[in-house]
Amino acid sequence: MRPLAASDPERVGHYRMIGELGRGGMGRVLLGTAPDGRPVAVKLMHARLTCTPGFRERFRAEVAATRSVSGAYTAAVLDADADAPTPWLASVYVPGPSLRDAVRTAGPLPEPAVLRLAAGLTAALAEIHRAGLVHRDLKPSNVLLAADSPKVIDFGVARAAEGDGGDGPTGVLAGTPGYMSPEQAEGRSATAAGDVFSLGAVLVYACTGRGPFDGPGPAQALYNVVHAEPDLSGVPDRLRPAVAACLAKDPARRPDPARLRAMLGAVAPAAQPWPPAVQWMIDERRAWIGWAPVPEPAATLAYPRRPRSGPFTVLGSPRGALAALGVLAVCAAVATALVVVPWSGSAARSGPGSHHSAAPPPSRSLRGHTASVRDLVFTPDGRTLASASDDATVRLWNVADGKQLRAPLDHPDGVNALAMSHGGSTLYTAGDDGSLRLFPVSGKGEPSDLDIDLGPLTSLALSPDDRVLATSNTDQSVRLWDLDDGKVGPLLGTDAGNVQALAFAPDSRMLAIGTTGTEQDPKTGNTRGVAQLWEVYDRKRLSENLSGHDSWIEDVAFSPDGQTLATAGGETVRLWDVARSLQTGTPFQCDGRCHTAEFSPDGRTLAAGGSEGTVRVWDVARHRQLGPTLTGHDGAVLSVRFSPDGRTLATGTQDGTIHLWKVPV
Repeated sequence: MRPLAASDPERVGHYRMIGELGRGGMGRVLLGTAPDGRPVAVKLMHARLTCTPGFRERFRAEVAATRSVSGAYTAAVLDADADAPTPWLASVYVPGPSLRDAVRTAGPLPEPAVLRLAAGLTAALAEIHRAGLVHRDLKPSNVLLAADSPKVIDFGVARAAEGDGGDGPTGVLAGTPGYMSPEQAEGRSATAAGDVFSLGAVLVYACTGRGPFDGPGPAQALYNVVHAEPDLSGVPDRLRPAVAACLAKDPARRPDPARLRAMLGAVAPAAQPWPPAVQWMIDERRAWIGWAPVPEPAATLAYPRRPRSGPFTVLGSPRGALAALGVLAVCAAVATALVVVPWSGSAARSGPGSHHSAAPPPSRSLRGHTASVRDLVFTPDGRTLASASDDATVRLWNVADGKQLRAPLDHPDGVNALAMSHGGSTLYTAGDDGSLRLFPVSGKGEPSDLDIDLGPLTSLALSPDDRVLATSNTDQSVRLWDLDDGKVGPLLGTDAGNVQALAFAPDSRMLAIGTTGTEQDPKTGNTRGVAQLWEVYDRKRLSENLSGHDSWIEDVAFSPDGQTLATAGGETVRLWDVARSLQTGTPFQCDGRCHTAEFSPDGRTLAAGGSEGTVRVWDVARHRQLGPTLTGHDGAVLSVRFSPDGRTLATGTQDGTIHLWKVPV
């Protein structure tokens, strides 16, 4: 749970708000209390939906229908107001993580837990269909894992958000690519049989951590739903026949909930239906409302997946230290075999302008690009590095031996920016030709394209929760993509010059935008770049222009705790207090123009590359340079990136070379 922001309502209807539980494609969910003290989950619909013709009428009708649904496997609707300035819906609060969050944190569920999940979801669909409703958007984030059973949420809300003909307000099919049925993907009506198809896809996710039709992007997932056979590898033998039947392309061949229950067979009772790691997440949510203290995690509790945002996975939690322990475990697990040359004089702490220590050679140099390397990104395990270049290719490198993993990934034109999904499965690339391409990192499957037809893409950022993609082109705006629903959001107009850089805050709620600015510096003749902070889901400006650079801003980066923003532009890197939108400390000086900046994973150091072919690494707290200046780059340094364990710094240069350096400690 996150604390309420200053702009959040203190009350919604009769309910007092406590904090924010989450956000999605249709709205925000706040935790509140009823007058009698009961905890409730209040969903505030996005303001943009109220502009959709007929939305309030559909919302009112669907809420009335959903209130007739009751049972052990759904979260009962308690109250709603379709006529409020921001329509809202209150339901019983379920203290448990979504299936999506549980699997991402603790890994796929074991077979007995999936069987209990399947039985519960089957019963939930029976209740929903008995009331004459169709869910339309059953997916892992709409399934909550409570202490006793799964609970289905948001039934009926998807229909309220649909426009005429079943399409969403942006003209994109309602539902979620990869989980909607083939008939829904083709624009036909959503039916009860479609919910059964979605159930089959959800069960595959619970077993494997991926959907049966996953591809590099929503377009490929939709294609796979209609044309490809589901990937059932990893689904236990006992579940496979039932799951395969749910995923039949022909709706008439899918079992109804009663038949599916018979196919699953009897499910053994269990005092604790979920694995210990999931049970801990449930206990934590119960503690939010004072139902139970959060127990210390067992010493054997393991989290096989990298936390979503490093040590900030559980924001506002009294047990944030658990996530930090997870980070340490991951760092130990993914240490590579890369042999590095010790940093000469690494223990020395030099002043900002000092060069008294000899510059060390890089531990490894990666060569293959024939033009400037514009961007770099590591996979979450640190074993693979992706690079984008003006030579119209993206290349994947094995960090341990410096070799390319396979043939270059070709683009029609130069590639300016990269983003990696936080599971490491998909690489997003932005090109000069205006194409946004999605590549499977494993090499299995085909890339897909999203042609947004907005001109050359200058920057790209992916939210840490993998739900929103931000892109900018050569104008003064930013486009937001809802990856959960496959929908394209409106443009954010900065009115502050062309957008050069984008970065999401660790909690995914805020987007930093770096621009060229519109006012000219009388000394240099350059426009003075400014940065802006935006609220992602409500699309509101959170700050005035952050100014001070004598040239345009070329890079922006958040510290891992989200409290500090670094902006690189002109000859300096400046740090800003995010909460107050005020500059802190003295600017760090680059050699020539500052092209790029990056915080280390622990937030203690900051690296920046400049036009003179050097990289400086600073101790942020002491405001002093750490070790000697890194030299030996042939041309400007356009990208710097720390490995996930913070031990290696990758630098991309104008001559097409990538250097790997050992980080001083």
